[in-house]
Amino acid sequence: SDGQIDPQFLVIEEINRGNCAQIFGDIFQILDRGDNGFSVYPIEADSDLRDAIKEAFTKEEEYKLSNGIDIDDEVIDYTSNYEARLSEDVQEGRVLLLPPNLYIWATMNTSDQSLFPIDSAFKRRWDWVYIPIGYKNNNWIIEIGEKKYYWVDFQHKINESIYDVDNSEDKQLGDYFVNADRTDGKISADTLLNKILFYIWNDVCKDDPDQIFQ
Repeated sequence: SDGQIDPQFLVIEEINRGNCAQIFGDIFQILDRGDNGFSVYPIEADSDLRDAIKEAFTKEEEYKLSNGIDIDDEVIDYTSNYEARLSEDVQEGRVLLLPPNLYIWATMNTSDQSLFPIDSAFKRRWDWVYIPIGYKNNNWIIEIGEKKYYWVDFQHKINESIYDVDNSEDKQLGDYFVNADRTDGKISADTLLNKILFYIWNDVCKDDPDQIFQ
């Protein structure tokens, strides 16, 4: 009502756990945005998607383009296959493009990048922000018999050793490699042995355990 278009967010957790090329399909092309925030290269929708979008535009009043977005001049040299304006093609569900108020945010664990490798053509369509390990769970305690150790101290020390093994941060222990919030901040000896040390032995230095275990 005030002429402002609310931002909308699509959040994708661990995007590389799926095959991005198959998941995005033709939508891959509309990830390219211009300075105005609109897709540079609109695409034609398949029949099922076209019908669903047209129905939504028809039945849901808030989806109509007349509610505040004027797009006819936003795509340079747009030529319709239906002898229509861009807004008409979009309203009819025939053409897809992303508007400037739609934000797609995704997370990715670089140590899991071998699940489904993401090619450079896909990567370049995103802005990337590196999120370092925070070492923030200062109240977590590792309990071994009567002895207690701070998780963050162990995390710092073991991550230094892991980095020395392969000169990479990919295998280091993140803040939630274990989640002690569920156990009142306590990490048991069993968890240390069967989850943490097993991972270090089996995944980090499996070729030469003496690199860490002595």
